[in-house]
Amino acid sequence: MVKEEFERQIAHAVPRPDAKATGAWYSYGLDMCDEFSHSFLEKMVTAFGFLANNFSPEAVQAVYDSISCATLLPSEMVAAAVHMQNGSIAQQIAALADQGCLMCFHTPGSADENSPLALLTVQEGNKSKTFYTVDFGCFHPEMALLRARNFAREHAVPVINAVSLLWNDKSTCPAKADDSSHRLFMGNDPEMTQAMTAIFKTCPAVAAQITFEVEKNRVQVEYNPLWRELAERRFAEAFRQSKPLRREKGSKRREKPKDR
Repeated sequence: MVKEEFERQIAHAVPRPDAKATGAWYSYGLDMCDEFSHSFLEKMVTAFGFLANNFSPEAVQAVYDSISCATLLPSEMVAAAVHMQNGSIAQQIAALADQGCLMCFHTPGSADENSPLALLTVQEGNKSKTFYTVDFGCFHPEMALLRARNFAREHAVPVINAVSLLWNDKSTCPAKADDSSHRLFMGNDPEMTQAMTAIFKTCPAVAAQITFEVEKNRVQVEYNPLWRELAERRFAEAFRQSKPLRREKGSKRREKPKDR
């Protein structure tokens, strides 16, 4: 990706870009690219486009300005935006990045994709624990609850523990190998969970709040109205663009001239 194209896309996504910061992002991206591919730069501009569509302008600007004290991977940029949306400052983001707390969060495949961020609260007896996921839309919550309940019964552990063991990448549980929900990840970092809870319904970034009511064997999904509105608008636009043109009523096909 040439610098001019990079600058153009950054200017489209960031409210107040400046030459120095954009140059720093571009130099960082070039350093991370290999000689055969500029995919890292492309992932960065895709991530900025995703941020612009799902977070407040202030949060997008804050992530952009963080280049002054931190270099973020594309997978860390969305995590940083969640914290920025919740009021964190650049120095705090730099500290979280140094500690590895932002790694492997979510790398957007497209600037226009529906955000896959969501919260999951497991209510069991008098206990409750909230997780976050970056895979909303890639799994069926009812099937996930069934899998967790079966695992809990087989291993004599609470369902809350089963969720942690089954779908936490840091788990060493051998049962992960045969888990059919291979796309599902449930994180329990308290700072990220708290930030996502705080920004729910303030921007389209957090799609939904899922609740597993273990005793009632029931799943409830509360959608973020801002996320749903954006998703429906994207669907309508995609449908409009893919819809074939219809012939107007009363128009006639041109008849081939008869042979003489």
